[in-house]
Amino acid sequence: MPSYSYTAYDRTGKKVKGVVDSSNEARAIAELASKGFVVIDIKQKKAGGRTKKASGRSLFSVQIGEMAIFCRQFSTMISAGVRIKEALSVLSNQEVFSKRFRKKLEAVNNLIESGKSLSEAFEEVGGFEPVFINLVKAGEEGGALDKVMDRLASFYESTKELSDEVKASMRYPMFIGGFAVLVVFAMMFYIIPMLIQSIGIKPTGFVGALVSAKNFMVKYTYEIIIGTLVTFLGLRFYFATTSGRKVKERIAALFPPIRKIQTMSALERFARTMGILVSAGVSLTTAVEMAAQATGNRTFEEKSKKVVELIKEGKSLRDAMAETRLVPQLVYEMAGTGETTGKIDEVMDKVAIFYEQQLRIAVKKFVSLLEPMMIVFVGGVIAFIALSIYSTIFSYQASMGSRLGGGM
Repeated sequence: MPSYSYTAYDRTGKKVKGVVDSSNEARAIAELASKGFVVIDIKQKKAGGRTKKASGRSLFSVQIGEMAIFCRQFSTMISAGVRIKEALSVLSNQEVFSKRFRKKLEAVNNLIESGKSLSEAFEEVGGFEPVFINLVKAGEEGGALDKVMDRLASFYESTKELSDEVKASMRYPMFIGGFAVLVVFAMMFYIIPMLIQSIGIKPTGFVGALVSAKNFMVKYTYEIIIGTLVTFLGLRFYFATTSGRKVKERIAALFPPIRKIQTMSALERFARTMGILVSAGVSLTTAVEMAAQATGNRTFEEKSKKVVELIKEGKSLRDAMAETRLVPQLVYEMAGTGETTGKIDEVMDKVAIFYEQQLRIAVKKFVSLLEPMMIVFVGGVIAFIALSIYSTIFSYQASMGSRLGGGM
């Protein structure tokens, strides 16, 4: 039976170290938790005295919607007694999933048949985020794969519901913005050219600038399309990098409402992910690191590394969070309560629910502020273009009147 060296807090909050024999890591953590220990770090001892630490791996995540459906159906089938290979075979033929996702499930099933564990197969196929991989591993080792998949399903469903709500709230402002762009293009390509042709005037000022822009776009149509696509794809790739994410966060931080929404979203994701990881038996340090990664926020990821270092040095989770200012006071105080009671997972779930509600309120306030601003913007654009056109017409009529008057 393998041995695991661990670092943990006992019931009095004292940091202790020791060795426990168990069939796997998840069971070792569960045994320690039943004795009142909060596991900070755990490593499997190897022959020769070396240890191997379980850690998360960085992978690209698939769509949340597909993950929610897959986890829910997979959990139902496993709890009903269906074998893993049969369940994956059935799910890989479900048209509710994309063709790409179905191929991944087929590949996972093939790897299982070759002798890989479920978590190893998911990891080797790629496309699944580290949180999912580690929880599947914990579920396998703890003999509670159906329960873990059920929690994952709830996790992804809640995440998707919140994401869909935010997207739905932004549809109307985006429609207004798109409408403004269409109005400008309609003016440039149809209304202004017809007006100029009908009265035979030479456009000047803003109208002249619109005509020049229109002529330029007509002349270099293909170049503009290619340049736009290259710029879009380049920016998308850049913002996926470490430096790009930092720049994106800094730009968002310039606007207080967006900064608030960004912070609320990161806190909600951090708390929810940490709760589900701790409940599945993942060590505290690993849970903090992976929860920070799940936020997609560089600030959280960088500060979480310092939190882990402080915990390993002997600090409590509450003190480490407070010292690094990873989270607001409310969160680290509740984390301290979770440490004391041994219910960090339940406390983190409650924190996630709180910030989910706050995020919904913040989004509604932002949209309620943005909608009238967008309407005023569109009205201003249309009014400015109309005024420019009328000014051009009036100037033309005035010049024609002076010419006719001078001729008489």
